[in-house]
Amino acid sequence: MPFYRYECRECASVFKVLHLNGSCDPPTCQQCGSTEVKRLLPRIGVIYKGSGYYTTDHRTESKTTTADKAED
Repeated sequence: MPFYRYECRECASVFKVLHLNGSCDPPTCQQCGSTEVKRLLPRIGVIYKGSGYYTTDHRTESKTTTADKAED
C-alpha cells in the first residue's frame, strides 16, 4: 500500500494519497478539489560513504599524502 505524491495543476499544492490494494481512483486536490493533478517522482534517499560519489568508493589506509612524499 504505497503513498504517492501528487501536485495540483490548478493551485500547485502538493499532497500524498494512499492507494489501497490496486485502487486506481483518480485523486482530487485536497485544497481546491480539482481532478487535474500529476503524479510526482518518488523521493529516494541515498547515503554516500567514502571519498567519492559512488557507494563502492572507499578510502584506503595505505595511501600517502603529497606532504609525506615531499619529506622523503
